[in-house]
Amino acid sequence: MLATLQDGVGAANDKLSRVEQIKKFAVLPDVWVPGSDHLTATGKLSRKPIAITYAATIESLYG
Repeated sequence: MLATLQDGVGAANDKLSRVEQIKKFAVLPDVWVPGSDHLTATGKLSRKPIAITYAATIESLYG
């Protein structure tokens, strides 16, 4: 699965300029559903709970 995802990211990056390309990514173990801690009922991101729950993952990508 990860190899297929990496292939898709690589194909998308080929169409983007260098500053727009995805350099690092992580596959999260959870599925977010509307109305959960990470998504509102309308499907919008709840940034603060995401930042708290995935702080270590975010830090590994940007740190």
